[in-house]
Amino acid sequence: MRPETNMASQEVFERVYRGRQSAFRHLAYMRMAKVLLTLQVLDRAGVSLAGKAVFDYGFGAGTFFRHCPASARLVGVELDPVNVADVQRNLQQRGFPSVRLEAIQIEQWERHPLLQEQYDVFLCSHVLEHLPDPAAFLSRIRRCLKPEGVFVGLVPLNERRANPHHVQICDRAKIQGWLEQAGLRPRCYMESDPWTYWSQPLFAYDTGWRHKAAQVLSLALGVPSTLLGHRAWQALSPWCVRLTGSKPTQAAFVANRVD
Repeated sequence: MRPETNMASQEVFERVYRGRQSAFRHLAYMRMAKVLLTLQVLDRAGVSLAGKAVFDYGFGAGTFFRHCPASARLVGVELDPVNVADVQRNLQQRGFPSVRLEAIQIEQWERHPLLQEQYDVFLCSHVLEHLPDPAAFLSRIRRCLKPEGVFVGLVPLNERRANPHHVQICDRAKIQGWLEQAGLRPRCYMESDPWTYWSQPLFAYDTGWRHKAAQVLSLALGVPSTLLGHRAWQALSPWCVRLTGSKPTQAAFVANRVD
């Protein structure tokens, strides 16, 4: 979910996430790849989520929240109110005692009540590549961080077929520039997830046989990666690179406020 969107993108979002809260759906690699990398970069940065206020801007199906400790206070915004209610109910049924999820209107996103508060961890997973001015967005989000809070970002890398929903081509230098302009200091940066590099063009389609093939592959990778966990899956990634010549498909970074 991002501050600028269009009806076509929203229709895709609803088709992918609305009413899809089964455990089977949450095993999909296109969900789990982001979760596993987020957990990995938090590990590297030495950031624990236990007892923390964790905000996920554009939480999608809420898969990341499912992998947070029960002691975390989970907060987030998304566009679709039906999906928001589904995720909230699912997390409460799973025993998370503190969950506050709300729908957001894009035209008024900066004034949303939840964005007037501060958090220990603020996550934006695959949001920045959709924005015409990521630095301006980050500058506003910086105010949502507690003095010792961290911003966690994930973006796609090395896309072999352009995604029509992306307006930014991301690399480390560009990310560094956005952070500096926004008053954020990089704390940890990593590039990983080579597993879907060669099949990435399939994931750029929203319909058709390529989309169906991507769904099958997503589940085939999602099951073992979820069972192994983020540390073991990350340890296997260099072998994937050596055997297949793949490149990383995601970058993840943690940044602090510059005060």
